[in-house]
Amino acid sequence: MKQTLFASFRETADRFPDEIALMHKVEGTYRDISYRQLSLAVDEVAAGLADRGVKTGDRVGIYSYNRPEWVVTDLAICKLGAVSVPVYHTLPEDSVRYILNDAEVGHLIVESPELMENVSVVLPDVPRLKDIVTLFDRKPESQAGKELFSFESLRNLGARALNDNPGLAESHETAPDEVVTVVYTSGTTGEPKGTMLSHANILSNVKAAIERFGINETDILVSFLPLCHMFERTCGYYTMLFAGGTIAYAESLQTIAQDVQAVRPTMLIVVPRVLEKVYSTVADRVITGPPLKRKLMVATLRTYSRYARYVMKDKTPPLGLRFKHWLLGRLVVRKLRELGGGRIRLMASGGAPLERRLARIIRNLEFNLLEGYGLTETSPVVCSAVLGEERVGTVGKPFPGVEVRIGENDEILVRGPNVMKGYLNKPEETAAVIDKDGWFHTGDQGRFDDAGNLVITGRIKEIIVTGYGKNVAPVPIEQAITGSEHVEQTVVIGDKRPNLSALVVPGRLVLEQYAREHGIAYERYEELMTHPDIINMFEKEIDAALANFARYEQVRAFRLIAEPFTVENGLLTPSMKLRRPKVLATYADLIDGMYKEN
Repeated sequence: MKQTLFASFRETADRFPDEIALMHKVEGTYRDISYRQLSLAVDEVAAGLADRGVKTGDRVGIYSYNRPEWVVTDLAICKLGAVSVPVYHTLPEDSVRYILNDAEVGHLIVESPELMENVSVVLPDVPRLKDIVTLFDRKPESQAGKELFSFESLRNLGARALNDNPGLAESHETAPDEVVTVVYTSGTTGEPKGTMLSHANILSNVKAAIERFGINETDILVSFLPLCHMFERTCGYYTMLFAGGTIAYAESLQTIAQDVQAVRPTMLIVVPRVLEKVYSTVADRVITGPPLKRKLMVATLRTYSRYARYVMKDKTPPLGLRFKHWLLGRLVVRKLRELGGGRIRLMASGGAPLERRLARIIRNLEFNLLEGYGLTETSPVVCSAVLGEERVGTVGKPFPGVEVRIGENDEILVRGPNVMKGYLNKPEETAAVIDKDGWFHTGDQGRFDDAGNLVITGRIKEIIVTGYGKNVAPVPIEQAITGSEHVEQTVVIGDKRPNLSALVVPGRLVLEQYAREHGIAYERYEELMTHPDIINMFEKEIDAALANFARYEQVRAFRLIAEPFTVENGLLTPSMKLRRPKVLATYADLIDGMYKEN
């Protein structure tokens, strides 16, 4: 593998010119783009951008969801020695304005008319922006002094420029330690910070991922996590392409199930929220299905769990258990595998902790689920499970070349070639997180188990200090409560309060089924949030989930909330992390009410 992103891509394209690089939906059907075709598109767009004045070091924004043009534009920017600035497609106009100005973006790629509306509002406030290239048909025009034209026009411009001057096909000689992208952290608190990552940062992670997971040209991945997030970008884009694999872009978040069945991938990259939703959907179908289906599923989970315990201890399961395992594998598990296309050899989960009960179920059913841990600032992977050495509740071992140690206050410290160059325009913030010895202070707390796997125990900023001075990590408590089949999301509260409380979002379909089975009448779903029988059921579920926690870690009061925490309502970041301060502010009255009653 070469020392820069574009050189690494070109090397792969030369090795596999006729193999499929990308797949995307056109009028409901997947179309293929070969490495040769992708390489040509990159050359033409790079020449078009150069003709429009993009030079080495210039910042080019990409405001779009996943699609081939995202990759083409990014590689073209790399080729020119410029710097890409991804902008989450879910961000509101204020955040778009801030990022474009902070990064001094001169050229911007915009996906849709809807996103263009956000851009149009901020145009007068973004003086350095010159060009806007739309990924939808648009005739050239000016708006607030900016030039607007289509991606097709840009590519045609580049094709003509290449024809007139073939020397434009040559790429800029870029040093490995030069900044290649500025990625803004989604920010659970405060304003976003622009993380500066170099070619060397990202490529160190790519090489480690290929080595650890054995990724090669036979692998196919369905991509649906945002490319603006470094988890998907490094592991689901650069790693796949530089290994010669194929990336199929999901048409939308709503079509993932159909797209996966159509593509039949060998790999998936997910966040826990996606796995939780898939599990909830399957569970809902089972719960609302015929009694035989429910009994088969319960028998399967129990049988596979018992079987897995024997395997973990290197013991041979009894003959009867082996037979039940084989039979239920054909009757039930095979159908579950078919939901994923039947060829998935590896699922990588990261971005947030995965609830242990769900992790055990997935692994017991013999899906190769590998959890990992990382941050935007570490390009992003720090640790991941090693196939065959997985342990539920851990995020695995450090990536090759990455050092990890536990510092003061159990803080996880990281050092290695993957650690960022710093935050754009924020030298003080950079100095606060990278010490003089090169250790990056993550703000996360953890420990190593006896096998060298990292266990995340909390986040320093999220530690709750109760009114009695007890330090409480909310994440393990939230994971335990979310382990209930009736709970979809939860937030534990208690900082400077006499005890812990919680906001709980039920799984709607499961709760409605419970209401039907127990004869609980209601007209509106919201009525169930305060029904005495429902409250009593959740109280028992929470008490059972926290049975093994210390007394001061018990939840003494809770409220049910009908509306889930989502990116759209601002309670989750685009990378699906909980915005705790926003949740506390949104439900301040409800929270205060809990403590007035206790």
